[in-house]
Amino acid sequence: MKQVIAVFDSGVLPDMMHVLAAQGIRRWTRLSGASGAGERNIREGDAIWPGLNDVLLLVLEPERVQPLIEACHAMRDTFPLKPGMRFIVSDCEIY
Repeated sequence: MKQVIAVFDSGVLPDMMHVLAAQGIRRWTRLSGASGAGERNIREGDAIWPGLNDVLLLVLEPERVQPLIEACHAMRDTFPLKPGMRFIVSDCEIY
């Protein structure tokens, strides 16, 4: 199995959930209001560093990971200003 951590601009949450549904992914954990610093800037949810991220934690069969990432990137590319979006993928075992 693969663990997928998706970190993305919280403004695209509805679109991300639509992608998950379209991919038939029904099990996930979401962490809302994550702050941090990445390639696109610092996000602290305040006037100086506006915006926050959401984080999705997923466990998927290996063959489902790349189609999910490609679908999310296709969704991201529909925005005039591309929102921040990163995926961290690693092997995992479920107990």
